[in-house]
Amino acid sequence: MSDEKGRNLQVPGQSAEVPTDKSLKLTQNDVIDLSGLSDNQVSELRLQHAKGLLSLQQKAQEMKIDVAALDASLNSFNDQTAKATQNGASATIQHSQTSSIGRTEVIIGNTDRAAAGKLSRSASGERDRTLMIIGIIAVAVVLVAMFMGGK
Repeated sequence: MSDEKGRNLQVPGQSAEVPTDKSLKLTQNDVIDLSGLSDNQVSELRLQHAKGLLSLQQKAQEMKIDVAALDASLNSFNDQTAKATQNGASATIQHSQTSSIGRTEVIIGNTDRAAAGKLSRSASGERDRTLMIIGIIAVAVVLVAMFMGGK
């Protein structure tokens, strides 16, 4: 496959030769018939296909990196908890993150709180609405006082 500048592009898993037929192999068993298209249209589709494959490989690589980073974090958290336990200390480690593999929430430790496995609101990504609730209650109390005082 070649780009607009005439350079040959190689799609992973395919040979360096550009197929001369009017088909595009998507997977092992899926082939698109391109016989009704011009050579320019076929070339453009092949280029888009190659770009799509590169994008998928990049996404897969990002996910592998994120999985490795999460694994390293979890191992570190476990090691720190084990050290704290050996030293007779208590430890609770909370960690939340969102990455290409999704949202991960972890509690590791040797405390009752860690054993319960319940994240705090901030660690679970929820907004702390305590101030808003107190404000609403205060306004309600003032309104009730004004209503009762007017009688």
